[in-house]
Amino acid sequence: MAEHDGDELLGYRSDDDVIAAMNAWKDLPAAHLKLALQFWNDRLTADHELRMVQEKNRNRLDVMGLIAAFVVSAASVGSAIYFGAIHDYWMAVIMLGPSVFAIMKLFITRKAGKSDLRASGSALNIVAQPGGPPALQ
Repeated sequence: MAEHDGDELLGYRSDDDVIAAMNAWKDLPAAHLKLALQFWNDRLTADHELRMVQEKNRNRLDVMGLIAAFVVSAASVGSAIYFGAIHDYWMAVIMLGPSVFAIMKLFITRKAGKSDLRASGSALNIVAQPGGPPALQ
């Protein structure tokens, strides 16, 4: 647990606020203090359980991203081999180009940068130009 989780839980912004709350609480009857502490404990328990569920879901998402990246990379390599076997070398290069690596990076890190988009776009722009790439013989 972080150092100031209790302060954030109660909505305090500074040490002066904490001192003011403690001064107000010191005059409360024991039954009221017990109720307040029980509420605080229940709230901390609920927050902890929520964080545990979030962490579990984050781990599942990471594993699913790794699996998706593996599937994309296996399909890309398989497609590159297939296109290479039928002598369509431009498609083979595209299957192993920067766009595939950008997609794998997106699945693994769940972040995409401008440089990834530029790199993947430049490879596809070569093929998409009028006339296309020169034919290989």
